[in-house]
Amino acid sequence: MSKVFVIGATGQLGAAVAKGLLERNVSVTAYVRDASKAEKLFQQSSNLNVVQGSYDDLDAFKAAVTGHERLFLMVQSFDNMRGIKSAFAKIAYEAGVKQIVDISCTQDMALSWRSNAVSENHRESEEAIINIPNRGRYVALRPSGFFSNFFMGDVHTVRHASAIMGCVPADEKRMWISPTDISLLAVNVLTEPIAKHKDCVYEMTSESLSGDERAQILSKVLGKDIKYVQRSAVEEYKALTSYGTPHEYAYGLVDYSTLGHVNVGLPILLGRDTESFETWVENNKQTILQ
Repeated sequence: MSKVFVIGATGQLGAAVAKGLLERNVSVTAYVRDASKAEKLFQQSSNLNVVQGSYDDLDAFKAAVTGHERLFLMVQSFDNMRGIKSAFAKIAYEAGVKQIVDISCTQDMALSWRSNAVSENHRESEEAIINIPNRGRYVALRPSGFFSNFFMGDVHTVRHASAIMGCVPADEKRMWISPTDISLLAVNVLTEPIAKHKDCVYEMTSESLSGDERAQILSKVLGKDIKYVQRSAVEEYKALTSYGTPHEYAYGLVDYSTLGHVNVGLPILLGRDTESFETWVENNKQTILQ
């Protein structure tokens, strides 16, 4: 089985991908800022190697990536996503990596050219990697809104106001996907033949839900009456920036139009049905209510 290098292995998705690979007896190298955090996340395994490094100093990555056939690329950067991703990818391909699996941005933000800072950041990153000379394969996973984005703000209003909030009408649909499904697809692609997935792009939306529909599901699972409350775009923007979201990203998230649709082919890639929002809430119920 190919050795897999995982960037961002202590983050939500990276950790799930690393654990999924280890469960399949794959040799994994975890590239992390904090080695002690990685040791707490992962059980001792002869198949796990931890390398401490950062986005800014790629010497550790360059020294460690040789001998790996595959790379999982998950980069969280508002300011220099394109530069970071392309630098990792170029070093990896030159070191002999044959396949990169990248977490990119979904179709529901694929608007007209330069109309949205969020989608533009991801588009530029994909183009930079695709245009690397003599590169290996490049698979882009494009998830829509993570169910787990709930913990960025909704969890607080659910606990203290029995409500979730947004700046769109209560019946307007938004696109969603479970992080469990995202990590599973990444693990599948990283362990299946490289020739199967080639340079595929996989859009990832499993459910189209309005604010009212999400509130109804939360009410059912949590056993308390949850309402969807529409607030102004200004209030939404202020909430996002209060969480540390930079202006261009906060504005893009508030102002984007929903263009996506449910990707009915996902069970083919996952080998099972997608996880519903209701199931995800059920699985995270204790954390939400604590």
